[in-house]
Amino acid sequence: MSTAQIIYEQYKVLPKRVREELKALIINEDSQGQSPTLMQEIEESLKQVKLMKEGKIPKRTWADFKKEIQKPQ
Repeated sequence: MSTAQIIYEQYKVLPKRVREELKALIINEDSQGQSPTLMQEIEESLKQVKLMKEGKIPKRTWADFKKEIQKPQ
């Protein structure tokens, strides 16, 4: 029996309310798409710092960073 089959068998014995809640969580997770993980964000930031040190992209100040995070998304 595969892991998916085992999980499905366990899902079938859950109370209906819990099954609906679980379904909603799974659908919500899937619909959000792939958001970057913390590690991916850190790696991207390190790449940007390296490019700044090499002079390939302009350096950003603390004021620039604050302006960026205050922009409406």
